[in-house]
Amino acid sequence: MRQRIRNILILMCVCILSIYLFQGYWLYNSYHIQLDQFGKDINESLRTAVFNKQFADVRRYFRRYGRERDSTGGLHDMPPPEEERGPMDVRRRMLTDTGTRNGNQDAPNRKYADTLARQISDFILLNDLYGDSIKLIKLDSVYSSELHSRQITTDFELDTFHISFNGLSREGFRDSLRRRSPLKTSKIPFNPASNLFVQAVFQSPLQYILAKMMWTLIGSLLLLVLVTICFIYMLRTILKQKKLSEIKNDFINNMTHELKTPIATVYAAVEAMQNFNALNDQRKTQSYLDISKQELQRLSDLVEKVLHIAAEENEEIEIYREETDLNELIDSIITNHQLKTNGPVQFRYDNFLGDQQVYVDKTHLSNALSNLVDNAIKYSGEHPVVNIRCSIENGNLTIRVKDNGIGIPKMYQENIFDAFFRVPTGNLHKVKGFGLGLSYVKKIIMLHGGTITVTSEPEKGSEFIIHIPL
Repeated sequence: MRQRIRNILILMCVCILSIYLFQGYWLYNSYHIQLDQFGKDINESLRTAVFNKQFADVRRYFRRYGRERDSTGGLHDMPPPEEERGPMDVRRRMLTDTGTRNGNQDAPNRKYADTLARQISDFILLNDLYGDSIKLIKLDSVYSSELHSRQITTDFELDTFHISFNGLSREGFRDSLRRRSPLKTSKIPFNPASNLFVQAVFQSPLQYILAKMMWTLIGSLLLLVLVTICFIYMLRTILKQKKLSEIKNDFINNMTHELKTPIATVYAAVEAMQNFNALNDQRKTQSYLDISKQELQRLSDLVEKVLHIAAEENEEIEIYREETDLNELIDSIITNHQLKTNGPVQFRYDNFLGDQQVYVDKTHLSNALSNLVDNAIKYSGEHPVVNIRCSIENGNLTIRVKDNGIGIPKMYQENIFDAFFRVPTGNLHKVKGFGLGLSYVKKIIMLHGGTITVTSEPEKGSEFIIHIPL
């Protein structure tokens, strides 16, 4: 059984560890995928921002150029670019103006188109405005807008610098532009005429990536928590079943010894009367019959107790409260145990209630206290001393039962109220029983809405303390 449980636990631990490793590897890959996507987004955003900035400058140039032509009485049919037109629209217009294949275009238009194309090229390639810090500030604004449209809010810095490509091959030229770290964009041409490039440097994109992976992380976390809870629950169930199995075996062993003793005694008495002429001696015959009667009564009590245990497992105990004289109830318990016990027992009862009545279930509370007194006597050796104390503390009825017995080790004090549990003493229990008395006591006290605790030290006795709300 232990080997089987050990194998199950090893397999479960391996499965749990594998799930954790797989989830960690999957999240690691997801993080790097998001990091690569972040790099692509910031590069694409910077290219788009530079493109939009250059195109906006060209549009402003065309407007200014058109106004100057109008004021000087130049050509009025020059179509300045519209707000919504892009560079491709301008290029198509220039190609249309300079096209000669259809033979429908005149020389002045072709000349104007050539002049316009040259001016655009001069403006883009030779204009020195891109080196101005004001232009970089405007690019920063455009770039920020582009990043926000992609939901990227990570802080960044823009920087411009010149690159000399003397002696570089075409492949080296491309590598110099593309070489970057994950937190930097590629070098984007800002003014190709002067080899001026721009690059954005970002801070850690961890917050952005976590926001992107939020639902993935939440789902993974919930899965791991659920698997861990299931593992703990299964482990506790297995250990509880193992404990119940051990308790069941202990109960069967105790029950076997308890039943064998009266049976063996009755068998010996009957055999003596049959084989040793005890029937001719009336005194011996009566003695053997009395012994047989007592043992059969003991056997009947054991069977009745087992049946009572089964009934308690299947049915709930009902509490019927009534006004009870606790002094009378405890006096009755003490008297009964003095008569039942063969040896001398010293009782001490301290009553701090006076004549006050308490509202409890008289029968069940009497049985519970009787079980505590019976345990105090059985586990106190040859000269048992039992102290019972009743008082009112903080609005609760407090009953203390103290003995001078063998005590209970601290490691078992939390388990003594479990059904069938007995403090281990090896293969032999000097005191017979089934480990059900304290379980019944706790159940009765809890049904009264109270609590029961124990303080004990080995070889110094035990004290059971009951609190019942009044």
